[in-house]
Amino acid sequence: MNTDVDDIVKSLAPDPGPGLTPGARQMLTQIMDDAAPPKKRRWAVTLPIAAAVAVTAWALPTFLTASPAAALDVKEEGDHYVIEVKDLYAKPEVYESRLRGLGLKVSLKVVPVSPSLVGEISTDTPGWAKGPFPYADKIKTIDRPEQCGRYRQCPIGVTIAKDFTAQADILLGREGRPGEEYQAGAGLNDDGEPLHCQPFYNRPVSEVRGRLKEMGVSVREYAVKRPGERGEDARVTASVPDSMYVTGGGLASYGTADLVVSETPMDGELLRTILRKEGCGS
Repeated sequence: MNTDVDDIVKSLAPDPGPGLTPGARQMLTQIMDDAAPPKKRRWAVTLPIAAAVAVTAWALPTFLTASPAAALDVKEEGDHYVIEVKDLYAKPEVYESRLRGLGLKVSLKVVPVSPSLVGEISTDTPGWAKGPFPYADKIKTIDRPEQCGRYRQCPIGVTIAKDFTAQADILLGREGRPGEEYQAGAGLNDDGEPLHCQPFYNRPVSEVRGRLKEMGVSVREYAVKRPGERGEDARVTASVPDSMYVTGGGLASYGTADLVVSETPMDGELLRTILRKEGCGS
């Protein structure tokens, strides 16, 4: 076969559709195309994998009235501010008020994300259309221990250079709560996600669904498409035959997942490529 395996791997992720930021578009194609996922990465939008995927309105509580000082803990370290989010559920306006007081033209939203993205940052800026985030040297996540989220609570926040004078929009991931839709998600196979390095590719739907159920996760929807087919060609449905093959998926909300399935299994070469890129051997 002359098929470019890397292109097929990318095509396993859904087509981004309209309305996404450049960061979301980029990470969407990397759900199944990352080798060992880096500590700082751009986000993908959450499944379901429909023909036109759009970012929903931010599901943030409107009843919280935390003060700016209580919502963010700000320390000065050399030439930058270390900003830790203390109230993960405050309104974005509360965060912005505190940041404006520091002379920063930065907006901040803290949103529910799938486990591997907790504490991660997604950045955007007015006028930015493509390429790397232009202020990566000015805005970074704060240092977090390697085992964050697994054995203890870990800080969520950012460092921003004091001389940063441009505008930027920042999203920070927090742990989801029951009933919350994730605003960003990764593949079930990613490090930190439920089925990382577990043999679920090319397994029957019934087997994978049963394994997820043991973890307290139910399946919400299925995206039916052939391996290598574009996400926009997927057929989204609430049920499929138990005998279909699982070729991907991701958490959609706290306790629910969406699966990518096919009537035929993935090619062996493609599967080996995916496993190598995920650091899960062959």
